[in-house]
Amino acid sequence: MKTLTDYETYIISGLAQGATVRQVRKLLQHFGQKPNSESSIDKKLQELRKRFQCKTTFQLVYELGRYSVEIDIEGILN
Repeated sequence: MKTLTDYETYIISGLAQGATVRQVRKLLQHFGQKPNSESSIDKKLQELRKRFQCKTTFQLVYELGRYSVEIDIEGILN
């Protein structure tokens, strides 16, 4: 199985813990990642769905959930 980058891990982790794409962007910025826009996150999700052969983002998060890390979303977003 292919490994995930830190950027991809933070995206999956945020989504797995209930964050929206807009909130995931703020989480990535908090961790020093540089998304240019929400569309860049959407493009990365599309690439991940294709790479891991998932039809939906929900299925992708379910399949890759074991790679997620615990993030204090409320603390970061406030």
